[in-house]
Amino acid sequence: MSGGSRLPPVTRSTKDQAPRAYQRIVDHVEAAVAAGELSPGDRLPSERELVAKFGVARSSVREALRVLESKELVRSRPGDPRGPLVLPFSLEPMRRSMAMLTSTRTLTLPELIQFRMVVDASTNLMAAARRTGAQLIAMERNIARMRESMTIGYEVFGRADLEFHELIAEAAGNKFIQVCGDVAREAILELITRRIVDAEDHTALMLRSLRHHGAVFTAIADRDGHRASRLAREGLYDHYADHVDDEARTVLEALVLEVGGRLPR
Repeated sequence: MSGGSRLPPVTRSTKDQAPRAYQRIVDHVEAAVAAGELSPGDRLPSERELVAKFGVARSSVREALRVLESKELVRSRPGDPRGPLVLPFSLEPMRRSMAMLTSTRTLTLPELIQFRMVVDASTNLMAAARRTGAQLIAMERNIARMRESMTIGYEVFGRADLEFHELIAEAAGNKFIQVCGDVAREAILELITRRIVDAEDHTALMLRSLRHHGAVFTAIADRDGHRASRLAREGLYDHYADHVDDEARTVLEALVLEVGGRLPR
């Protein structure tokens, strides 16, 4: 990677398409990163050079750099003669965008549960194929923490429950699935924890969850991806079906039956 500043030439189409001066710079840098013309560790031109390159005011350059920093694409220090640094790629901006969608209720509880059914089933299947011995130990320890947290309360238990699924996602070895799954689980927990705690016997609920997690762990340890996948959908249906309307429940039933799962009588 080069230590000097790098940025492709500004073309006429770049200038014509941008609605605002600072946005021209943002679009140009994003396109260069997407095309591989800029890599982590590369440097953009200095503020003065960007002003000349794009024919804009310094305030527009600074606004563009502020936007690029908010997207975690670059790190900029005023007056740095080396120019803004292109950062390693991160999934955090996507995580925050998805979290915003859920926190503003743009995504509904049924949609989140359906999404989890699809993603968790595949995640369990991949984890069964890829898990390591160390990852199995981490899952076992997590289940032990879940058991210990039963005397503290459902909310603490729920956090330990989330960690179990995060460990499975890590074992599956797909970062995109990890991010999407984490956000969906957090959103569901936020939307439904109080409803569950108020409506059900806490101890019975936690014992049922522990039995389910134990069965999933065994399937993953045995490298039985089909069983692990089926258990994911059965468990989510068992846990959440009573908290959605009839139309949404019908979709959940179809997802369970798709993988050969059984519905409660």
